[in-house]
Amino acid sequence: MTQESPGSATGSASSTTVSTGNSRICRISAQNIGIVLSNSSWYQAEQAAHPDSVFGSVSCDDGFFAFIWIPVGTPAGGNVQVVFVDDDGVDPVAIALELLNHLPIPDIAIDANPATGLVALPSWFWLDGYDGSPISSSDALPGVAVDVEVEPLVYRWSFGDGTTAETTSLGQRYPAESDIRHVYEQSSLAAGGAYSVTVEVTFAARYRVNGGAWETLDPITRSFSNDYAVQQLQSVLVGQQP
Repeated sequence: MTQESPGSATGSASSTTVSTGNSRICRISAQNIGIVLSNSSWYQAEQAAHPDSVFGSVSCDDGFFAFIWIPVGTPAGGNVQVVFVDDDGVDPVAIALELLNHLPIPDIAIDANPATGLVALPSWFWLDGYDGSPISSSDALPGVAVDVEVEPLVYRWSFGDGTTAETTSLGQRYPAESDIRHVYEQSSLAAGGAYSVTVEVTFAARYRVNGGAWETLDPITRSFSNDYAVQQLQSVLVGQQP
């Protein structure tokens, strides 16, 4: 964190022009941020470290830009000291992680054919409510725009009877022949009437700052489940009529 020497200021605390000792002309402005960023861990930590201050920015005529904390009650005139936020200021990765935590991932549903499974016959599964396309979100502060994007990497299935499978496919909606299949060897009666079928989706994640090159983030996972009843097919003997 570096400091500029005091200079003369005019205007209000929400928009103050500062003439620094080296003839650099800067403008201080309070900044409004969205609810996602205001709830982020980096913002709350910085806010705690700067009590009685409001979040703002400083931009100068030589192109310099930085975020600052403006003390509440900063006078409209007189001398002010500008504290430039540098390496301990806004962290684009922290913003990206907050965006990931609030990413609008659809509520994916697990569907199957037949609707009620039968022992020894294949059940076909697929995912409804999502087509596998990338999901993105973005947010911005003055001078910093962050985009995040996730794309499904792998689907890990658990069919509720101890059997698992790993695919890169969402399956195919009936009547198409789905590539996600499972044959149950027992009815779901002993499992409380239905098996809990679960799919864990792992998304590859990335972010970029100000439209620059994409950088990789750690993958994220989301789980979805549905109950699936499986019945034992019963043979019925029909007597011959005399």
